[in-house]
Amino acid sequence: MNGTLAIWYEPALKPSVPSDGSTSAPRPELEIHFNLWRDAASTTNFLDVGLRISKPELLKRIYLYFPAPIEPSQITDLSEVMKYAQTLDAVFNSVVSIDEQTDLRYTTISDGSPFVTVHKVRPGTDIELSPVADDGKGPGCQLTFNDEMCKRLVTGDSQDQYMRLRIVLRGRSQALFTEELTARDRIFVSSAHRLELTELRLNEHRSFPPSIAQNAQKNAFKIKRVHYFLIRELGHALVTQHPPLRKVRRLEANLWASYLRGRAVTDREVPAEEKLASRMVIYHWRADATTESPINDFTAFASFQTNATGLLFYLIAITLLGAIGGALSDWGEGQFGLKTSFWIWTVALFVLWLLAWSGVWSRFESALGASGKALVRAVTYPFRSAAN
Repeated sequence: MNGTLAIWYEPALKPSVPSDGSTSAPRPELEIHFNLWRDAASTTNFLDVGLRISKPELLKRIYLYFPAPIEPSQITDLSEVMKYAQTLDAVFNSVVSIDEQTDLRYTTISDGSPFVTVHKVRPGTDIELSPVADDGKGPGCQLTFNDEMCKRLVTGDSQDQYMRLRIVLRGRSQALFTEELTARDRIFVSSAHRLELTELRLNEHRSFPPSIAQNAQKNAFKIKRVHYFLIRELGHALVTQHPPLRKVRRLEANLWASYLRGRAVTDREVPAEEKLASRMVIYHWRADATTESPINDFTAFASFQTNATGLLFYLIAITLLGAIGGALSDWGEGQFGLKTSFWIWTVALFVLWLLAWSGVWSRFESALGASGKALVRAVTYPFRSAAN
């Protein structure tokens, strides 16, 4: 968790400079959408970035900076998956339908009027990635929407233009927005709290690398609005937040199943995807520009708490240890005349402690939690039925 995202543009024409030195050129306007999806049990960890642009004729190129290396294989276009079911309605929080379509874009209608034009982004053709050195913080990455992509945004109509990408966070970008902290005394207690810090920063000027600082500040978009959605599993309890949240709600599983997968899901996959989506919560931050208070930067911070291990681990561990130890002792003594020793038990206990301390058991418990509950319900059903 280090550094800030940045977004800026290269003007289509050089701005005119009056005699007093001020810049009179109009700026393209931008509404930006961030969706950060995190679910440890399913290894879901990605950032979706949506750009809603007004006055695209003022653009030559668009630049996004990430304070971590990004590979081309981590980037996918979301324009197609937005067509599935009611995903467009969910993304824009309005009833939206598709009007005309071509291979690279489609227009939409809302409330009977033209809405936005959604553009397909081809990562290998429309986007260029360049490494950015940032001494002391490690390498970053500059993502450029090239000239041809920006020319396609100029459609000749008056509607806003929209692009949406997904960046899968893995490798050196895995912890780009998060940091996990665990209590130092967890090795001595039966349950320890793990604290996860999540922070998204945009256009924080003091954190810009020197190589992008000048252009990012000189050619900044006129940002009209920022929507930031942080999607987390239910097992993480929100502890702190800043600024205050606008809204919290459960994720609508039927709306987001295909979008979460990044493609159309088959009938066979629907239950699993809806199960994943149904255990997630959306935390929503929003910033709106006004004449008196323009949006120059944006920061949202949240911390979540969860248990690293629980008593279930120790109950299972003690039971298994006793059963396996007794069986091995009887078998070893009967077959080879061997007897268990202090060192064998010491090693076994160390392995169990290592599973708890490393967080492996916590992830295993989280992944199987729902399955375990279903099994308990199935086993106890005859007794509950008899009681009724």
